[in-house]
Amino acid sequence: RVSSFLGGGAEHAGGGGGDGAALRKFESRRSGRMLEASMLGEAFKVFDPDGKGYITEDDLGRVMASLGKSDASAQELHETMAQAARADREHKRVLYGDFIELMSSTERRRFREGEVMFRQGDPADGFYLLLSGSIDVIKQEEEGGGGGGKSGRTVDTLFAGEYFGETALLSHAPRQATMRCREPVEVLRLSREDFEAGFVQQSTGGGAARPCGKTEAMASAEATARQALGFIQMVSSMQRSTLRHGETAFVEGDVGDRFFIIEDGHITVERNGVVLNNLEAGGCFGELALLTGAPRNATVRCTSERCRLLSMGVADFSRLMRRSAAVHSDIETLARTRSATHPAAGDPHGTQGHAAAKG
Repeated sequence: RVSSFLGGGAEHAGGGGGDGAALRKFESRRSGRMLEASMLGEAFKVFDPDGKGYITEDDLGRVMASLGKSDASAQELHETMAQAARADREHKRVLYGDFIELMSSTERRRFREGEVMFRQGDPADGFYLLLSGSIDVIKQEEEGGGGGGKSGRTVDTLFAGEYFGETALLSHAPRQATMRCREPVEVLRLSREDFEAGFVQQSTGGGAARPCGKTEAMASAEATARQALGFIQMVSSMQRSTLRHGETAFVEGDVGDRFFIIEDGHITVERNGVVLNNLEAGGCFGELALLTGAPRNATVRCTSERCRLLSMGVADFSRLMRRSAAVHSDIETLARTRSATHPAAGDPHGTQGHAAAKG
C-alpha cells in the first residue's frame, strides 16, 4: 500500500499508476527525507513498466501525456532527460540511482497519541497515507435538547496502509471529519498544491469546447470525473493491458468484472452497431455494470492502432467506492448521466449508496 501511494503497481492498496505524485517529484526537487528503497522501487515502475532498468524519453513522454501534458515538446523532454540522466554517458537514460536521488523528497509527519491531525470544518491542506499507528475518524454531531452543542462519534478507525484526506480536496470542501491518533502515528503527506497540480488542474479543461456529439451534461460529467480518475490511478492497484485495432474490451451482455481507464488510444462505445460515445486517453468505462450488478449494456472497441488500458476488478472497485465519498459521487454521477443519455432496455438510471467520508 505504501509503495502504491508513490505510483507503483504493487498489489492492493494503493497503487497503480500514481504518475501524478511521481512526476511532480521528478520535476520539482524538494527537500525532505529519503524514502525506503522498496517504495522507490515501486515508484520507478511507473516510468519503467517493462522492467528495462532505466527511463527513456519515451517513458517520460508517456507519463507526462497521462497527466494531461501531452503538449510537451521533444526539446523539453530532451532537456529534462539530459538534466536527470547524469549517470548515463549519452544522457539518454535515467538510471535507478539518479531516480532515487530525484525522488527523495516526500514529507513525513509524526503525531503523538491523542493528538488531533485536523478537525471537522478545517480547510484541507493535504492528502495523507498512514504509515504506522491507527487513527479514529470522528464526526461532530449536534447534541439534542436545543443546547446547540456538539458531540463527537467515532465512525471508523484507519490503520497502517490506508489513506485519507482526499474527500475535501476533490470536492473543494472543508474537512468532513476530525482525525485523532489512537497511538503514535507516522504519515506521508502530499500537499494540496502537489495534489491539485497532479489531478485537479489537468482535469478542469479550462473552458475548452465540449467534444462533438456529446451533450453538455455528458461532457461535464466526464470532465468532473477526470480528477477522480487521476486519484484512482494514484491509490489503486491496476492491471495494464493492450488492445489492437478492432479488438473489444467486452461485449454487450457480458458480466461486469472490471473497471477501465484509458491510458492511451481511442475507444468507441457501441450498442447494436450504433456508436454511443467516443473516449480517449484519460477517460473511463465499465463503471455502470460494477455499480449496479447488471450485465454490460454496450460493446467497447479499440478504434486506434492500439489502446493501452488500466483496469481493476470488482473487489478493488467496490472497496474504493466505499472508502472515498468524493470518488464514489463523481463516478456514480458519470454512470447515471451516461445511462440517462443512452438508455437501454432494463437499464437502471441511477445507483444508491454513498461511501463514508474520511476527511
